[in-house]
Amino acid sequence: MPLHFQAKSDSSFDPISGVTIPEPRILPGKLPDGSAVTEYQYAFYRGDARIGGLGFNGPDMSVEVDGMAERVFIFDLGHDWLIKSMLEFKEIIENKDDDFTFLSGLAQGLVLAYAGQTDNEENLRYIATTTPAALVGAGVPASVETAMKPQGPIVLAEVRIAKHAG
Repeated sequence: MPLHFQAKSDSSFDPISGVTIPEPRILPGKLPDGSAVTEYQYAFYRGDARIGGLGFNGPDMSVEVDGMAERVFIFDLGHDWLIKSMLEFKEIIENKDDDFTFLSGLAQGLVLAYAGQTDNEENLRYIATTTPAALVGAGVPASVETAMKPQGPIVLAEVRIAKHAG
């Protein structure tokens, strides 16, 4: 059964697998080239038991979309070791979906952990991306989407959160 995460106030929840993904711990970070990133440290739970986790970096930036300011956070899942880690979690929860479907579903859970926010003072967007090279390096069979974007990032999941009046 495909993962189908739903947004909660400070987490996402998949009713079929029983997996909850709380909002992650975040820290400022720097890449070896000196560029600033945000480090995300996610935990995965089933009931009260922690059954997994995932850590990664990503840039964030302010952009203007249709005349409105928006803060964009990119979850950079474009590394084969990250994809392999996500697929290890697939085994833990005994998910039978194809790898790409599972990766997209889990990525949706990551971004939806933020979707229940009601105190944001600006428009927000969270985007989980990977690359064809990361998928191939992790042994994930090429999909139609991978074939159509041989060089650029592949968006696995995305959520927009409108600002709330303060």
